[in-house]
Amino acid sequence: MNDNTFKSYANSFQAIARLRLESIERLLHHLGNPQNDLKFIHIAGTNGKGSVCSFLQCIFTDADYKTGKYTSPNLVKVAERISIDGALIDDAELDSLLNSVQESAEKVKAEQGELPTQFEIWTAAALCYFKAKKCDIVILETGLGGTRDATNIIPPPLASVITRLDLDHTEYLGNTLTEIATEKAGIIKAPLDNATEGLTVTSPQTQAAMSVLAKVCKNRHNRLLVADIPEIIKSQNFHEIFNYKNLNSLECGITGFYQPENAALAVETALALGIDEKFIHSGLKKATNPARFEIIQNDPVVIYDGAHNKNGINTLIESIHHYFPHWQGATFIMAFMGDKDIDGSFSALKDSGLMDNSEVFAVKVNDNPRAAEAEVVCEIAKNHRISSTPFKDLKNAYTLALKKNKPTVICGSLYLYKDFYEIIKK
Repeated sequence: MNDNTFKSYANSFQAIARLRLESIERLLHHLGNPQNDLKFIHIAGTNGKGSVCSFLQCIFTDADYKTGKYTSPNLVKVAERISIDGALIDDAELDSLLNSVQESAEKVKAEQGELPTQFEIWTAAALCYFKAKKCDIVILETGLGGTRDATNIIPPPLASVITRLDLDHTEYLGNTLTEIATEKAGIIKAPLDNATEGLTVTSPQTQAAMSVLAKVCKNRHNRLLVADIPEIIKSQNFHEIFNYKNLNSLECGITGFYQPENAALAVETALALGIDEKFIHSGLKKATNPARFEIIQNDPVVIYDGAHNKNGINTLIESIHHYFPHWQGATFIMAFMGDKDIDGSFSALKDSGLMDNSEVFAVKVNDNPRAAEAEVVCEIAKNHRISSTPFKDLKNAYTLALKKNKPTVICGSLYLYKDFYEIIKK
């Protein structure tokens, strides 16, 4: 495979996840196992992982740690996945990284008969980059699940962090919260030294999920901390200000009524790792995370939220109710992956009352084999007595929505953000 073909493969959409560690183990072995020379905070969960990663990266950067961050999926380009102290890897360095990974990936193909997946290649490239740049700490987000996720190749982390758990990716992770919690808890590792204790920090969970986490922590000699519910003081331009334990007037840099829970999880982790309060204050305020209740414009208001499952839709609903108490309907532009609980999302929207005087413009994410057809989305919406119209083109849907001179809410998939970005940047 020549360089251009390999890079095209590495940067293409990964349609099918292969949850296993054999390929990434082989790949990193050929690359000198860079993960063994790094320290990590490892994040798993269903919703909020990206926001927690952003909060933690900003906190540790402000505390003078050279902080790598690896997240997924990217919104516009692959380079978004790999950053240090908030600065994305530049295109030339990413190109060089892929060149260095290619030879090792070809060796893996010779050994096992197929190339590592795109996610395994990105993960290996990121770890090589963070080692080469001598990062003090890496904020590492799982791609899918935990136990068999490619990021789980790392040694015991400084902390394992579990965001709120819900049913998602059930075809891979299981159909119950107990099964999903078991898979996510796979990132919890026993310390290498029996004399020390590992650390796991979690958001509040259902009883079924918490039971799993507590059992795994006990078996793997980890202290389990559960973040408290933050006390929200006020909202300021869609940013929440809250108290947490003895820390007062903490400000979320990321918009959305639900962000204090994510911020609290980051705060609990930072406190447990000895970070000074002043860096927690400054870091939370600097954090950003596009496509999470992102206010695109104010008059009329346009909101982009990557909510793509029932839990995510419920948090979107909560934010809209909070920020727009006199809501009188909107145009919802929606796209979904075909393997998501589209029915559950529409059920939540219908029950919320937000669909009164509202309509759905359904679109399909471009160049994505998992994307649901707009007509399929409409059929499910109509099952809930929600007015809906399929559109072949996102630009047409967005143009018409703006002409209606009422709020526009774009949601259902993070993958739609790239298509939307192409429209608004022109």
